[in-house]
Amino acid sequence: MMHLNLKARVLLWHLVAVGFILALAALGADWAFSRMVLGQVDQALVDLAQAEATAALADPKQPIRVHEMLPGTAPPSLPRLDKFIQIIDLDGHVVAKSANLGTARLPSSPMLLSKLRAGENVLETLKHFAEEPVRLLSVPMRVGGVDYAIQVGGSLDDASAAIRSARLLFLTLSAAILAAVAVTGVMLAQSILSPIDRIVQRAHLIGESELSERLPHPGTQDEIARLVETLNEMLERIERTFDAQRRFTADASHELRSPLSRLRAELEVTLRRPRERGEYEESLWSCLGEVERLSRLTEELLMLARLDAGERETMLQPVALSPILEEAVRRFGPEALRRDVTVVVDAPVSVSVMATRAAASLVVSNILDNALKFSPAGGRVRVGVSTEGSVAVVAVSDSGPGIPEEDVPRLFERFYRGTVARSANAPGFGLGLAICRAVIEGQRGSISVTNTPGGGATVSIRLPLAS
Repeated sequence: MMHLNLKARVLLWHLVAVGFILALAALGADWAFSRMVLGQVDQALVDLAQAEATAALADPKQPIRVHEMLPGTAPPSLPRLDKFIQIIDLDGHVVAKSANLGTARLPSSPMLLSKLRAGENVLETLKHFAEEPVRLLSVPMRVGGVDYAIQVGGSLDDASAAIRSARLLFLTLSAAILAAVAVTGVMLAQSILSPIDRIVQRAHLIGESELSERLPHPGTQDEIARLVETLNEMLERIERTFDAQRRFTADASHELRSPLSRLRAELEVTLRRPRERGEYEESLWSCLGEVERLSRLTEELLMLARLDAGERETMLQPVALSPILEEAVRRFGPEALRRDVTVVVDAPVSVSVMATRAAASLVVSNILDNALKFSPAGGRVRVGVSTEGSVAVVAVSDSGPGIPEEDVPRLFERFYRGTVARSANAPGFGLGLAICRAVIEGQRGSISVTNTPGGGATVSIRLPLAS
């Protein structure tokens, strides 16, 4: 069975189950019909025995005899056809018997006589009395103060023939039903498994270069349809992941190529002819700047690779937000002073979150750096902390130009730099917000960006409160 395909296995188990049910039904019907036929035979024997007993008791002074009708004196008596009648005393001597017994006599064993003396009616089947089995009923009666027994026997040949015919009919019907079920099972299996065959064929065609393809929907609302919908959603997620990976590779190559190209050009120009010491120093300082840019980009790429590989902090512990914010503001104080930007912190001392200190410090520093970068001279950056249910919200608002609505959905994509960043030629690679989101999600939190009414943008960091 292991080598059969799914369609064959479904059909085989279907037929086995139906065949088992039909076998049980046929056995039950055969048993019920046999009991019914034997019951009718037994009832006919009882009726005839009662008729003989009634006739004998009607005139107890007459000698005991079988009340057979003379030919031509009465209409045919169907209950008496093919019935043997014998009257015996309780010692087993035959007192009277019907003419159709001839010289034979119905058996009366010692056990039978014992039961008759006890007043029991006895039904038994005689398999070897004649050429065919005979059903025998023995009934005790008392006539004129003497105990007798009426024995009435009838052939079971007609009953056996009826049972055999019924059994053949049941078997024929069962075979016909099984054949109909087999045909129905084939059609049902075909209708159920054909969509799966089409899905498998289409799935074989979907590769890395054809992720836009989707599995065919069966057009129903059953389990197969839900499976197809789930697989198509998975393919959509995989397609988005591959597209993001391709963009990431292309953007990373571009970001790496640009400083390397500038570094190479600077070195080639410098080595083209002998120069003064000052020119060499200026060229080396320019090369050092490009190397530092490459170093920062490499570190950010390495951090993203580690985050993608699952190396996120999982040992969360209560961390007070106020010291982390104050440390970040102190670290960027010189940069804020240079840009003439005021940084205001409004953080309750008592607010603590479940996070790691290093992760929270990294995210706050990146967000504060961005806020200072896009705030104009004389502007203000506000860092506020509030609570929403079981979540703490760290909101960093700047007074810059804000974010165009078309840029908001893509701000957390890797290497994506918004319109404002490109127009202002702001330093960076477009990896800061992507790193922040990966780190915050690893801390079971979330991050979002919205435009502030009146100008500027607000970055909201949400982390679970420490209990």
